[in-house]
Amino acid sequence: MRQCAYIIFISVITVICVCFIVLNMRSVSKVTSAAIELEQYKQKLADLENAVAGRDLANQKISRLEAEISTLLEQRKTDLKTIENLRESLRQKDSGAVNEPPAPKQVTTEQVPAEQKKEQVAKDDEDEGVVQEPPILYDAELVMEMISSGQLQDAIRQIVTPDGIDSTLQQHGENPAHWVAAASLARDPEAALVYNEQAVVLYPDSPMALSSLINAQIAHNRIDESTIAHIDQMKKNDPTNALADCYAAYCQFKNGDIEAALQSLSQASVKDRFADESIDLLMARNDYFINEGCTDSVALGLSAFDLPLSHMGMLRDLGEYAMVQADTLHGTAQYEDALKIATNVSKLGGTLSSSGRFIISDRVGMALQKEALERAKQLYEALGDVAKVTETDSQLQAVQERSETIDIMVEAFGGVLQNMTEQDITDYVNSTILNGEFSTLQELPEIAEALELARKQREEAP
Repeated sequence: MRQCAYIIFISVITVICVCFIVLNMRSVSKVTSAAIELEQYKQKLADLENAVAGRDLANQKISRLEAEISTLLEQRKTDLKTIENLRESLRQKDSGAVNEPPAPKQVTTEQVPAEQKKEQVAKDDEDEGVVQEPPILYDAELVMEMISSGQLQDAIRQIVTPDGIDSTLQQHGENPAHWVAAASLARDPEAALVYNEQAVVLYPDSPMALSSLINAQIAHNRIDESTIAHIDQMKKNDPTNALADCYAAYCQFKNGDIEAALQSLSQASVKDRFADESIDLLMARNDYFINEGCTDSVALGLSAFDLPLSHMGMLRDLGEYAMVQADTLHGTAQYEDALKIATNVSKLGGTLSSSGRFIISDRVGMALQKEALERAKQLYEALGDVAKVTETDSQLQAVQERSETIDIMVEAFGGVLQNMTEQDITDYVNSTILNGEFSTLQELPEIAEALELARKQREEAP
């Protein structure tokens, strides 16, 4: 009996222990779960603190950027003030310059200054609610005589004044093309250089502004570190444009670094385009003539027919410098090196010929091709490569035929231009903008007739 009671006691104790263990395990589980939840809560709290800190950091960045923007706006005001001072200096310089063209004649007989008359006309129109064309502030008959006789520069000097340039810039100064146009229309070369320099200050990433300034520095014989820096910037901003490498090659030739020049020429030859910004420049120049009171047709015609493409002269010189090196290598029997130069110049000419809207690009490009192909033919003959001689002859013939075609069109156009009405000029320029000058010339009946006559003469020739 005692033994049975002992067994029961032990069993009860065992059950109690088991229950205690089970309860203890449940407590441990709850504690563990609470600890996990506590850690998760701490992590969420830390994430929240990081988010708050990130927001504060972002707010600090925003405040800093706002301060920088405010500083830039203030700097912009300073720049505009500097520009205004430059304009005033240019006006003073032009007013005191010697050997200036005679002052433009006034169409009106009233003794009223041109600007006052223009303001009065504008005021009267505003009062009456009438929209009229701006008054012509130059001798229109004299200008038309100059244009008819081919004196385009003299005609432009009669029309565009320093005050007119400043007035147009005040309206369109946000466009780099208008600064380049101002430089192209300025009477004083130094004033033109100032406009080009200011264009690059305001628009350092504009290939058009950089190209115009580089041209101006070359024209002024100012090839220095700043010129090279502008060329490098142009390469960076427009890496597929062969023109920047051509500028580099030209400057390196001028500085006597022949090896670097030939390397730049090689780099230019593998690029497939010359940036043609002539249309942007044409339209910007058009605004200046309109602002001086020109009709739409006269403004468009003067903008197109006297469009400055000064880099063409640089490219001609570059081709000559390269050919001198090819001839030197030819003379020392270094045929392969000489042939490489000729090939690069020929490629460059082909790219130029196909890149421009105006005939001038064709003519300069084909001149480069022709000279380079003639040198290449001589080199292939020296190497005894008959197949290449034949191939080069074929290429030369194609270039020659196109060149003769353009010569016929240009010669015939001289007579056509003299009989063009204002509307004819407008249509011609608009077609050139859309289709290119080569196609536009071919569409003129007189040009088509001249080309057909030349074709028949070639066929009848023995």
